[in-house]
Amino acid sequence: MRNAALTRRGLVALAATTSLSGCLGLFSGIAGNNIPSSVPPDLRHESLGVVGEESMDLVTDADLTLVYFFATWCGPCEPQLESLHEVREEYDSETLAMRAISPEDEEGLVTDYWDDEGADWPAGIDPDSDVHDEFGVSVYPSIVIVDSDGDVRWHTSGNTGADDITDAIDAELE
Repeated sequence: MRNAALTRRGLVALAATTSLSGCLGLFSGIAGNNIPSSVPPDLRHESLGVVGEESMDLVTDADLTLVYFFATWCGPCEPQLESLHEVREEYDSETLAMRAISPEDEEGLVTDYWDDEGADWPAGIDPDSDVHDEFGVSVYPSIVIVDSDGDVRWHTSGNTGADDITDAIDAELE
């Protein structure tokens, strides 16, 4: 019985370390994203606490939809969001729709963070990780770009510069 308790404690410690390291992009070979080739094109989560809208489609009618996975406590997420502001300026919303998802359950915390960062695209919370599971995301920050059919066209995790993101988008739009 004692060995089982130690094993459980060890697994809890490993899980805690792995989820924190995911934010930092460490141990990606152990606990990296598992992005599928597609997500359901009608993916909509009414239960999300959405900033700016009552609900949101995660796959839109735009040519491409960029879904940004972040957390308010994730240090690398803030500079990633700065790069995404640059990306937002490059495309109209019919070409590139943008969405953001946080795993947190405190809508007020995410709303305040989103407002403080000046982001103008919809964001939501996903405390049960339903959206994270659909997109195979476990590392912050992560970006997944899908087309209007739900096919994953590009993805990345860790901090990615605006130029790299726009290059990927432009390649998919050609």
